[in-house]
Amino acid sequence: MVTAGIIAEYNPFHNGHKYHIEETRRAGATHIAVVMSGTAVQRGDIAVMSKYLRAEQAVKYGADLVIELPAPYSCSGGEIFASAAVKLLAGLGEGVVNMLSFGSECSDIVCLKAAADISDSLASSDEVKRLVSSGMSYPAAVAAAAGHEAGGVFSSPNNVLAVEYIKSIKKHAPWISPYAICRNGAQHDSFEHGKDFASATYIRDLIFKGEDHSSFVPEAVAFDPSFLEYADKIIMYSVMTADKDVLLRTPDISENLANRFIKARNGCRSAAEFLAALKSKNVTLARIRRALICLVLGIQKEDLQPPPYGRILAFNRRGQEILALSKNRTVAYGTSLKRLEELSVFAARISEIERRAVVLRDLCVKKKPDFTNEYTVKIKLTQ
Repeated sequence: MVTAGIIAEYNPFHNGHKYHIEETRRAGATHIAVVMSGTAVQRGDIAVMSKYLRAEQAVKYGADLVIELPAPYSCSGGEIFASAAVKLLAGLGEGVVNMLSFGSECSDIVCLKAAADISDSLASSDEVKRLVSSGMSYPAAVAAAAGHEAGGVFSSPNNVLAVEYIKSIKKHAPWISPYAICRNGAQHDSFEHGKDFASATYIRDLIFKGEDHSSFVPEAVAFDPSFLEYADKIIMYSVMTADKDVLLRTPDISENLANRFIKARNGCRSAAEFLAALKSKNVTLARIRRALICLVLGIQKEDLQPPPYGRILAFNRRGQEILALSKNRTVAYGTSLKRLEELSVFAARISEIERRAVVLRDLCVKKKPDFTNEYTVKIKLTQ
């Protein structure tokens, strides 16, 4: 039994994701456990499709077990996102998950491991600090400080995430072997597309415009898509009413960014205007979007502790076999949110934040919302 872990968002699940799962099987995985972002996603947004439907599609097209990565981890930067997801895979017990399969622009695992070592060595680099203070964003500064050869790895988004995965398994789950699969088709965030493959960004744009996206997904399903653009007033309420103390408790917001936040909101009438006013050379738009979604959901820096539980969103018979093998768990797993949040005060806190994200997603539709009851959703065993 060889169990591969996959960390994903599936926002939405498309042909590239199906290909990745199939390639992971070809690499020798008999079982596949996925840690998937819940309702909030890493780009500082809410998922276009419900987590239950995305998890169901993942199992239908090759995954065996889908575990939720809840907010605040799912809307954090690469380091926290990767660390929390790896901890949920490691929490199944040493040796249960044997490999971590991920897509990246570079499929040379030796090169990616070397880049991970460089990234570790630059964690407290004065050169990185100098470059950031001169106006570079942190990712660009790391790429520049790494030098010409290694810097190329850091210039591609999925490589950067792959490096964080490797660093996390080295620290938290050294028994897991990293396995890189070269991305097939469109690049991350690209609007270029082929006959069957397109980036999730392009597919979401088609969905937003009401255009046909069926050729890029294994199955066209009916659903009411959610977009933050439909909740602009909710976001602006949080922007306009947050005081400095609240801002400073919010992840990704420093003293300097908090001051700029307060200054930038004057005169802004929409979230888009605010984001444009706040963006700068050394602060990426993704970081600002993440900070904003954390502010709206009430996520605080103290919430970035290790995940207190792993909620199962979908599974099949092979998924049951993974759980049966998981006898030395260091994290509690289950389908009942009620039972999971009773584990501790912190577990209840994380559940509350994820439920807020679900409410926000329910509000981000064109029509009148149908609110999801997180306690009554039935998780089915797929055959």
